[in-house]
Amino acid sequence: MAIIDRNSIFFEGPLTASTTGTAVALNALKLPGRMEPMPLRLSVTQAFKPEEVQSLTIGLEEADAASGPWAAVPGAAVSVPNTAENPALTAGARPYHRFLPQGVRKSWLRLTFTLTPVSGKSVTQGHIFSALLREEDLPYEKALMVG
Repeated sequence: MAIIDRNSIFFEGPLTASTTGTAVALNALKLPGRMEPMPLRLSVTQAFKPEEVQSLTIGLEEADAASGPWAAVPGAAVSVPNTAENPALTAGARPYHRFLPQGVRKSWLRLTFTLTPVSGKSVTQGHIFSALLREEDLPYEKALMVG
């Protein structure tokens, strides 16, 4: 279980088209990526259909102010293929970095999502949740359960 500050949520809800998440302020940090590792959670909360979504590219942008200008954080983009043979965007998947990338240098951050639909299809389902956390939030496994 994690404690999540609503001011640290990048994105929450359905993702059926390419979009940009909410800007999150890290005003108290001079070089956020060079501090102690800052946990970052990005979870698929409703699966994306492999017959609709070919891939999802997740990027991280930074700026000195909420109004921008925004620039991509070097090395922070992740592209996740989603095929019928290897459906990587299933419910519970965590397809992004576990910690804030070290390349972050500015105090405002936001995530970008680029969906690549299967040719001739539109995306009808898929939900994402993403936020910065106080502590790392690893999912429970059966081996951790007692009883």
